[in-house]
Amino acid sequence: MVRIIVYFFIVVILLEIIMRDVREKIILNKSNLMLLLLGLILGFLEGDLEERILGAALYTLPFILIYGYGSDVLNKECVGMGDVKLVTSLGFLLKFNTIFDILIFLNISFITPLIYLGGKYIYSKKLDKDIAFGPFLILSYFLIIIMENYEKW
Repeated sequence: MVRIIVYFFIVVILLEIIMRDVREKIILNKSNLMLLLLGLILGFLEGDLEERILGAALYTLPFILIYGYGSDVLNKECVGMGDVKLVTSLGFLLKFNTIFDILIFLNISFITPLIYLGGKYIYSKKLDKDIAFGPFLILSYFLIIIMENYEKW
């Protein structure tokens, strides 16, 4: 029962992040901290805190590299720090299972914005310079959750 309540709050926070990121292009630190706290509760309930810490580190590593070096190469901020913090929280919630899951998460995270931008360009013949990246990260999170639990359902 406690797990259901925790997952309910996770979904509510993720929906809040999506709405705020689309509207204002910002992800609040308190939202990320709440996700980490809920992941910590799940870690104690399920006894897999070590896998969650490892997941937070491994999911975040590519985004830290893009944040740090991508802006040097392109002379423009590629990923915001709020997105990097969001990936840390999502990695903590997902926990480390296999490298394959991380690669799928990364592929979904980077391919879906390209599909979105391509569709928007075809439809309206203009490109956005900045898009909200948080909803695509959260979509990746949900797809990984569905993929991991598909056999159980």
